Amino acid sequence: MLLRPLTLALLGLTLTACGEREAQELQLEITPVVLFPDDPGRRNIGALSYAGGIEIASPARAFGGWSAIEVSPDGERLLAISDGGYWLTARLVHDAEGELTGLAGARLAPMLGREGEPVEGDHADAEGLAPLGEGRYAVSFEREHRVLVYTIGEDWSGIETAEPEPFNTPPGLNRLRENGGIEALAPAGDGIWAAVEYPIVEGQPHTVWRITADDAVAHSVRLTDGFGLTGLARAGEDELIAIQRFWSRQIGNRIRISRLGEEDLRVSGTYSAAEGPELLAEFEPDMTVDNIEGAAIAEIAGEPRLFLISDDNYNADQRTLLLSFRLIETE
Repeated sequence: MLLRPLTLALLGLTLTACGEREAQELQLEITPVVLFPDDPGRRNIGALSYAGGIEIASPARAFGGWSAIEVSPDGERLLAISDGGYWLTARLVHDAEGELTGLAGARLAPMLGREGEPVEGDHADAEGLAPLGEGRYAVSFEREHRVLVYTIGEDWSGIETAEPEPFNTPPGLNRLRENGGIEALAPAGDGIWAAVEYPIVEGQPHTVWRITADDAVAHSVRLTDGFGLTGLARAGEDELIAIQRFWSRQIGNRIRISRLGEEDLRVSGTYSAAEGPELLAEFEPDMTVDNIEGAAIAEIAGEPRLFLISDDNYNADQRTLLLSFRLIETE
């Protein structure tokens, strides 16, 4: 979660005032968006081809802050978690050409703590999400650093009642800065990949752990300086898609999307100046872009799609964007 000036204080006030820590059907306002506002017909960027996108708003005061997503294996449903400690489920709407055009049947529910109570305050900052199979999902939290496992069912009907169990975490997690915990998760066979947003040691590669129930092995990956690692998605048996974010008041939002192969995730060794993951695309401020944090890959109309969602930080000057892309081959 990237907190801009005053946002942290406003976030606390918003969620305390909203009084909406109960499950509810959501009314959504959907606006289609193009990728390049100044060139609406342009669809390709690097190794991605735009497959439709929407801006999402809601009168519900608890809506927003979406930091991680998953898409069901059939490509029909969206699951999201928020910085405020909420689940969101909805149906994805595509047109006859398979372009993303909307969401339907949206439902919001507070995430529960281990005593069955809605998480609140510093306990509610959910950041990473990864499926573990059989309707079980790992969720990472910042501020009160931890990873929990929720059994919400393969149809996600358990979001209102699921009480979590703890999952293994890396040693020293409690020593990370408050807003610098595990930002991104992705499934990893018998466990999860877990990443913090910025290098633990300034000037060094990013740390990405492969965590199982019994172990947590630190890997290093060389990413672009000045960009935070905010999202991971599993793209294959030995590949991850990494989402990197940059923001400044003078420049705005920039997003880099890279493919991490097995050779990019190292338990030991050093990198040469030319080494680094494959850059798939880079989003610039003149595009339809915001604070992209969540990523998921699913099959739509027989082809893999990358879905991205932005975290609006509960800030009226930002947007919740849900964007869809085909993965294309480039020379």
